[in-house]
Amino acid sequence: MDIPNRDELEAQLARSLGKLQKAQLTRLLEYLGDPPRVENVPAEFWEEIGKELVEVLRPFLAEIYLSQAEGLLHASPAIGVDWALVNEAASDWARRYTYDLVRGITEHTRGALQRAVGSFFDEGLTRGELEAQLSGLFGPVRAEMIAVTEVTRAAAEGQQGLVTEVAGQGVAMVSAWSTRNDELVCPICGPLHGRDADGYDAGRTPYWVHPVSGQRYGNPPSHVRCRCGAAWRLPDTPAVPTPFRTGE
Repeated sequence: MDIPNRDELEAQLARSLGKLQKAQLTRLLEYLGDPPRVENVPAEFWEEIGKELVEVLRPFLAEIYLSQAEGLLHASPAIGVDWALVNEAASDWARRYTYDLVRGITEHTRGALQRAVGSFFDEGLTRGELEAQLSGLFGPVRAEMIAVTEVTRAAAEGQQGLVTEVAGQGVAMVSAWSTRNDELVCPICGPLHGRDADGYDAGRTPYWVHPVSGQRYGNPPSHVRCRCGAAWRLPDTPAVPTPFRTGE
């Protein structure tokens, strides 16, 4: 089940992240000084940007989780759940996941900052060239990359949360991989399109074995900027075939 307003959600999250990261970059450059020194950046700065990212990401991703869980529930009227449990699962997932996500983003930024400042001295970069490199870490391209990937993830997790809940009632829903079926479909996801899961782990979590590479994939996203989804259906319900094309 695709996200009805995916483009709008991606753009909204990218704008929020872009605005936040622009302000964070300004503070970082002030801390670095001239000449730039990584040791000038206090530990509090990294803690602050982490908290700021969590404040943007956590409620946003939790809302998508709930929206997709609700959409799947309405699409499968034969099942019923305790919605309070779904809300609790959304909150728990968003809290746990955004902590790991933000930690990964921050660690990547710190490592890239150290390399950029090292290049400033080793390669004799200008201050402007250094700032251009750092802008990539805090700019719109990275914000868009995070937004697309994490909207996909939250949507998949919301549906998975509902599926796990009904699995506890003895209803084993079936999942098929679903691409967005446009020119952006990649060689990883294209061959998975329309395929039922090869198996299920605990909580009725599906996995697919790629027909070309043999690599195992869980729920989308399968890569950065992945816009795929899992098409869940009740058991004994035939899959609805959809055409697939790729511009690759």
